[in-house]
Amino acid sequence: MVQVESQSKVTQNSLCKICSSLSPYFAQATVLNRYAVDYFKCSVCGFVQTEKPYWLEVAYADPIAISDVGLVARNFKFSQITQELIISCFNSKGKFLDYGCGYGLFVRLMRDFGFDFYGYDQYCQNIFYHGFEGNQQENYDLVTAFEVFEHFVNPLEEIEKLLKFSQNLLFSTQL
Repeated sequence: MVQVESQSKVTQNSLCKICSSLSPYFAQATVLNRYAVDYFKCSVCGFVQTEKPYWLEVAYADPIAISDVGLVARNFKFSQITQELIISCFNSKGKFLDYGCGYGLFVRLMRDFGFDFYGYDQYCQNIFYHGFEGNQQENYDLVTAFEVFEHFVNPLEEIEKLLKFSQNLLFSTQL
């Protein structure tokens, strides 16, 4: 039996981190198999956000959650989607960055497919992309950010950082 902790004081509304509109309580879910976390959905732009993320210190103590059983399959799926997108919409000889790349499995897969991919993750150990660390001063044809946005405490600030790397952003967040 897993004991779920909660620091939540459910309020009826929160302010949207994107457009500052009212965001009524939407749902509650267990994060990291441990924390009961409240979610709020903006009534104007539809953005879904959590309450203030008090669990981040624990989450970043082990950047890849042991409960993430879909890690490898997700990287294979995203590598196929990204490969098709690059071939159809970008110069396949361009330079690409995976932001929040974790251990770098996606970066390694994309490099193995022949794409000039680099990785950046300030919280996770580089296992698969040694020598291919992204440079924060460079521009890229495309930045990918898979399963990263849900970790942003200040999403607009983080999106601004991402757009300094490239005007093209491909992301996915599965809740």
